[in-house]
Amino acid sequence: MGETVRAVVCSVCSMWEVRVNTVVPDDHTCRRCVQLQLLSDRVRIIREVEAEIDSYQEVVTPKNQEVGRWVMVQRGRGSRQREQSTPAAIPINNKYTVQDTVDGDDLPGMSCSGPASGTEVEPSTRKGRREEKRAIVLGYSIVRGADRRFCGADWESRMVCCLPGARVRDISDRVQAILESEGMNPDVVVHVGTNDVGKVSEGVLLREFRELGVKLKGRTSRVTISGLLPVPRASEAKNRMIMHINTRLRAWCRKEGFRFLDNWSLFQGHWDLFRRDGLHLNRRGTNILAGVFASAARGGGGLN
Repeated sequence: MGETVRAVVCSVCSMWEVRVNTVVPDDHTCRRCVQLQLLSDRVRIIREVEAEIDSYQEVVTPKNQEVGRWVMVQRGRGSRQREQSTPAAIPINNKYTVQDTVDGDDLPGMSCSGPASGTEVEPSTRKGRREEKRAIVLGYSIVRGADRRFCGADWESRMVCCLPGARVRDISDRVQAILESEGMNPDVVVHVGTNDVGKVSEGVLLREFRELGVKLKGRTSRVTISGLLPVPRASEAKNRMIMHINTRLRAWCRKEGFRFLDNWSLFQGHWDLFRRDGLHLNRRGTNILAGVFASAARGGGGLN
């Protein structure tokens, strides 16, 4: 008995497929579409597992002091004295790259942390530190993870405050509360503004930077403004706008006596330093940016 060869149409992709001695249903799906569906299911499962793992990476710390949507997390040697009574947080790292992204820039809540974040400081110890030289980074979600390098061995005197989705006015509204207990004349590095581009006019954005500058100047003489980074997935016109904003910020910083960090050449065209969402930095990019912050806090580089 001879073989029967039939050409059938896939109900999914509408492509022809040759089948031999097979009864084919009306809703036939070709082998390619079946394989593609299986791969999609695997990716979906991996992402679900990754999302569940990532949810355990945020350690809930007791005795947090809330200021609006900000959470002021205190640090200090007191944590070492309580290690026996406080369960240690188990770090869970993400070994996959498929989920090395952040969906949007609107995660709720602020975190202020160093490598020993979430620990309590004894009142006497905290009082004694008010005279120490402090260094603080303020910014939106792109500074998340910068504490690993910025704080380094100086975790008692350094801090990174991250408010996902923050715009310039959000930092301005809360900067006094953040710096209230940070000693005399702290080093303050501010990285913000990308979330404002395209949402407010350039004039409004620069005015809000000036208002932020007034508040910073009233608290410290050591202010560093970190320039906006290029956005890999943005149009050429938008990146030109960001460059122009940086130029005006540089001139404003020179006038006010602030340090300006020009990060453009470090990241322009180096899209391998960004996550797949095309907005946030991956770990390598974050470490580079944190290194720039650390240099600025040490007084390196001078005024730009």
